[in-house]
Amino acid sequence: MKRSMKKVLAGFTLVELMIVVVILGILAAVAIPAFTRYVKRSKTSEATGNISKIYQGEVSYFNQSSEQSIASFAAASATPTGTPSASKFAAQPTAFTSNSGWSAIGFSVDAPLYYQYSAAATASNFNAIAIGNIDGDGTSSNFSRAAALNAGEIQGAQIVITNELE
Repeated sequence: MKRSMKKVLAGFTLVELMIVVVILGILAAVAIPAFTRYVKRSKTSEATGNISKIYQGEVSYFNQSSEQSIASFAAASATPTGTPSASKFAAQPTAFTSNSGWSAIGFSVDAPLYYQYSAAATASNFNAIAIGNIDGDGTSSNFSRAAALNAGEIQGAQIVITNELE
């Protein structure tokens, strides 16, 4: 009788439960920062993808304009307007299509955005820029890709990233 009663009353001791709680705390302390870094990195993929699209659009625009003997790059103002913050800019379907610079290079985005895009250009070079603030702390992350005309050939640089995850 005593033996079966012990089996019914068997359970975990307080020390065993505290060890489990400590292990779970350690796992959470490691996993939560890793997860937030992963989320921030996924948000930055928008900027790198769109900078690449702007770069390709500028190269295409230059090649088309050089066929017409007016070789130049297209400039486009910062779009969408406003200060970047942790939340996405609201979708502004006409923001890119109403700007002649963006229309010229064939770049537009209909979905909400984390980053503000611009293209600074002269006749011989351009710089595609994305500025964002993915965690809302007031520090901006900047992505840019420049290219210059050198002896009739476009030479592009790699994407330069400043404060990627802020």
